[in-house]
Amino acid sequence: MNFTLPHLSTITARTLIVHGDRDPLYPVHIPLEIHTAIPISYLWIIPNGGHGPIFGELTGRGEVTSRFAETALAFLHGDWERTGSPSGG
Repeated sequence: MNFTLPHLSTITARTLIVHGDRDPLYPVHIPLEIHTAIPISYLWIIPNGGHGPIFGELTGRGEVTSRFAETALAFLHGDWERTGSPSGG
């Protein structure tokens, strides 16, 4: 899909953008631009994450997947809005 930044700026829903910092297909500046364009968005860059960072393909461990589930649920419950941080602190 090819969304323009002006088109992305019309999104009104709270949006969580998740991106691996070692994605071989899309450099980090792309999700940063998307985050900047979407008014109520949050950007979570996963260190050492590849193209599917929520599956932990670089670490080979399930802890990345469970961390994603915890973080996504906290976001959906509105915890990020109440605390201003994904860690709840």
